[in-house]
Amino acid sequence: MSKRIHHISAFIKDFETSHYFYQDVLGYKFVKNTVNQANVKMRHLFYGDYEGNPGTLLTFFEIPRIGKSYNKKAYFGQVTLAVPKNSLNFWYERLKSFEVETERLENQLIFSDPDGLTFALSEVSEEITERNATRHTDIPRNKQIIRILDVVYHVPDAGKAKSFLAGFGVNEVTTRQTLSKEKTRFGRGTIDHVAYEAATKEELDALYEFAQTNDIEVEEYVDRGYFISLYVRDPFGLRIEFANVTPGFTLDESVDELGTHFSLPPFLEPRRTEIENYFGGKIK
Repeated sequence: MSKRIHHISAFIKDFETSHYFYQDVLGYKFVKNTVNQANVKMRHLFYGDYEGNPGTLLTFFEIPRIGKSYNKKAYFGQVTLAVPKNSLNFWYERLKSFEVETERLENQLIFSDPDGLTFALSEVSEEITERNATRHTDIPRNKQIIRILDVVYHVPDAGKAKSFLAGFGVNEVTTRQTLSKEKTRFGRGTIDHVAYEAATKEELDALYEFAQTNDIEVEEYVDRGYFISLYVRDPFGLRIEFANVTPGFTLDESVDELGTHFSLPPFLEPRRTEIENYFGGKIK
């Protein structure tokens, strides 16, 4: 079985604008309010289902001065989200009511977030569980977004990309061919990386050994506090992460309180005053 997506991380310009879109329009729960661990002057925001489960997580790095993106040789494209059967009409009307421009295809709805990240809603034969359904929203449980289904890889050579990912156990990949030889320039709405789920630390260790054995450069293998992350680059420079599922976001907040505090992983706690002072009261 192919590894499923754990989370997707992209760049945004403004927290308030994005927060309204994901929490109020799409009905996601704000599950973790923290910082980019590689650059603590940058906010890192997580949205997901009620429990913040892997597979539902959309995460964002806020860069107020970020510019336009230029998608060229290799980049991640459209993200497909699963919604229940017979819910596309509901979502079409809802997005329309929030003045979100939406294209209606036979089996999908296509739209973009305020930064230009493109999404598709696609129906599946399931519903989000009562336990995982978000409670702050007026979206009924039988219409709520369930999980991430797919992300499109735009690359020069689909076979090469798929072969690389298959080595790590990712066997279901959608690709589109690019013809440009120019490097993609990150900007608003650019996906920084796609993370796939590893069930255990032992599985992550095996992926790390696979990378070393096959001379694949490991960008980072690091304990993020909430999960452990292994980062590699595909043959075209796309950043791929593998992350385990424990201890998860309840490391420092209860399920009911997820997203209500400014959270830092244990190794950054000694720097809390410094980090909070940098944001000057802008963090919630």
